[in-house]
Amino acid sequence: MIKIAVCEDCPMQMDVILELLKDYQNERPGMEMEISSFFSCEDLLENLKAGNVYELLLLDIIMPGLDGVGLAKEIRKKDHESTFIFITSSKDYAIEAFNVYAAHYIVKPLKKNNFFNELDRIISLPRNKTEEYFMLSLQDRTVKIPFSSIVCVELSGRRLLVRLENGEELYGKYIRKSFEQTVEPLLKDPRFFHAHKSYMLNLDYAEELKSDSFIMKNGIRVFISRKKYAEAKGRYLKGLDSV
Repeated sequence: MIKIAVCEDCPMQMDVILELLKDYQNERPGMEMEISSFFSCEDLLENLKAGNVYELLLLDIIMPGLDGVGLAKEIRKKDHESTFIFITSSKDYAIEAFNVYAAHYIVKPLKKNNFFNELDRIISLPRNKTEEYFMLSLQDRTVKIPFSSIVCVELSGRRLLVRLENGEELYGKYIRKSFEQTVEPLLKDPRFFHAHKSYMLNLDYAEELKSDSFIMKNGIRVFISRKKYAEAKGRYLKGLDSV
């Protein structure tokens, strides 16, 4: 049984989310979900203070009064295990979302397949396993980016360009270490592949393998060096076999 809280101030959007969750459960026999809905962050916060616990919280960001990010910050003061997914109409809050260790950031309108894939990923995680984060230094702060949201990382003029699944592009400040040293935490994760001296990609988002590059699900082309091509092909085909 997984307990889910949905916080959305728009009744129409709430209906969409609840209907998708119902479809998700129906398409996965044996999946047990207990879903609670809230139309304000204040109501959900009071519910949590009363002792209720949710493994997964689906939060809108832009709401009157206490917003979704503010609620997440309050929750994180005492709870480091619950998983947040932000569902919002704007990309402008992605960095704030990552700073409260959000597992994902989805821009409306919700797409069934993408939403279901994200739920599969999160619900299949062992409850004691937490999301891993990549620390990216920006000009004025450092942000925590979930590994699972990174499509690819590129070295561009001595700066890291991190492309995210939701379309966001984050530019880090100038790096002093080599590209390989800077992205070392990602190299330790089996999802990531160092395809080229200036490119790192998440194989979970690889859509197609060309003769010289990967085409990612967001349409981005990630080039592969000649000496890495055999390994790239092997890693890619192995991933297809496991699907």
